[in-house]
Amino acid sequence: MFRRHPHGARLFAALVALLIALVAAGCGGSDSTTSSSSGPDPATVAPADAALYGQAIVRPSGDMKAGVVAAARKVLLVDDPGAELTRLLDESATGDTNFSRDVEPWLGQTVGGFLLMPSDRSADPDWAVAITIADRDAFDDALPRLRADDQRQAGSYRGVRYDQETNDASTYVAPVGDFYVAGTLAGLRAAIDASKGSNLADVSRFTDAVADIPENALAFVYADPKAIASAAGSLDDAPANARKALTRLAEGDPVIASLTATADEIAIEASGGAQVTEALDSDSDAEVTVGQMPGDSWLALATPPLGPIVRSALASSGVHDEAAAQVQQNVGLDLDRDLLEPLGGLGVFVRGESPLDIGGGALLQMTDAVAAQRLLTRIQAIVGAGLGVPVRPLAVSGARGFQVQIPQSPQPIVVLAKDDRLAAGYAASSAQDLLDPQQRFDDSSDGKAAIDTLGDGYTPAFVLIVPPLAGLLRSLDQLEVADLSSVLPYVDAYRSLAIGTKRDGDRTSVRIVAALR
Repeated sequence: MFRRHPHGARLFAALVALLIALVAAGCGGSDSTTSSSSGPDPATVAPADAALYGQAIVRPSGDMKAGVVAAARKVLLVDDPGAELTRLLDESATGDTNFSRDVEPWLGQTVGGFLLMPSDRSADPDWAVAITIADRDAFDDALPRLRADDQRQAGSYRGVRYDQETNDASTYVAPVGDFYVAGTLAGLRAAIDASKGSNLADVSRFTDAVADIPENALAFVYADPKAIASAAGSLDDAPANARKALTRLAEGDPVIASLTATADEIAIEASGGAQVTEALDSDSDAEVTVGQMPGDSWLALATPPLGPIVRSALASSGVHDEAAAQVQQNVGLDLDRDLLEPLGGLGVFVRGESPLDIGGGALLQMTDAVAAQRLLTRIQAIVGAGLGVPVRPLAVSGARGFQVQIPQSPQPIVVLAKDDRLAAGYAASSAQDLLDPQQRFDDSSDGKAAIDTLGDGYTPAFVLIVPPLAGLLRSLDQLEVADLSSVLPYVDAYRSLAIGTKRDGDRTSVRIVAALR
């Protein structure tokens, strides 16, 4: 039907590629003003115990279609994304079928797919994808050609005839009610069972979770921690903390992610229950924020306090004692007392639009000044002994530290400690601006605008301002450091990229927003 993926389920790969491309391009659809999906629900052919389920509107209409097409024009740099996509799909066709004749006439608004976790951890998951049939007559007309294209009749299940891909024995296809379904044999049979009995659309755990998805969402994904944890088994040979984490996962609420697109932005939002909230919780108040990075940054990021996160990860994996011994032997520090207990958040920034004015650095927040000075002293000793280059003590603006001049580098690497903060930067000005910025990032016009795209209540964790980055890439292209001429027009489509988190009761949301120019 279409050129196949070299490995695995070729038809499924083609269908997934089609789904993604249609969502990106806003292909098809009527001119009605509604933005909501209509017609059969693919969740009705997904089994109630599906571990993962995804659904997308591949033929948006009205305001949704207008927004998607406008975004696609900017991102893909084509005037008519739908027509261009159809042309590419037709060109990729092999055999006697093509998209515009044999798929587009019957293609409905929605496509859904699910994943079933195996009971045997060594086995592969089963899956299926269901494409809504909007025009049954058009589908019946195309079906003989679809079946003749690398398919053979393989059997029937509960009165439904199914075919097998001749060049991919793991993929089976069949019309199931209002859907054309492709998947593994077990996945296809699960879809047939769901169509005739209990299915995901009947499960309150699913319907309650997806009720919060934005009405203008182009696509969403639902993950059930219970099903995933059940497939993982008891993990009797795992550390106690890992087993405890698995138990918490099994008790957790579903995780939901959705995709929206308008002429101004493309956004992904994901939310999870207590299991996500617990992963981000920390008893440390040694925080770093994106907003306190220097105002002229074009990249700014900040992490939660790292000490509790690293300690939990080491304990869960059962390697804490081994790691502590290695740190003591190689660095001369006590892992818990000198590093993990006082270790707070990390902030990073980059600025500059040419190789000559590039700058950046990292800020490490500690819980107290003594810990910051202790870590500074140890870093200075390690750098002096390990790099074989002169290390010069430095004191500026109430901060003390050292600088290292790297051969062939225009600027030195400077490390400074002030109170309970430790800063390392490329050039003294970068380190100083981390400790005492002349202007904060959240006070700059570009930084504030990018942060505002996240919406009310979101705390930024990562912000990228694209025009200065594009300027740097142009400089590298002009200096022939790298050939970036083909990439730059696509980069120019964006204004910013921001990632933030929000806590609402026992649920935590993560939002990613790409603002378009």
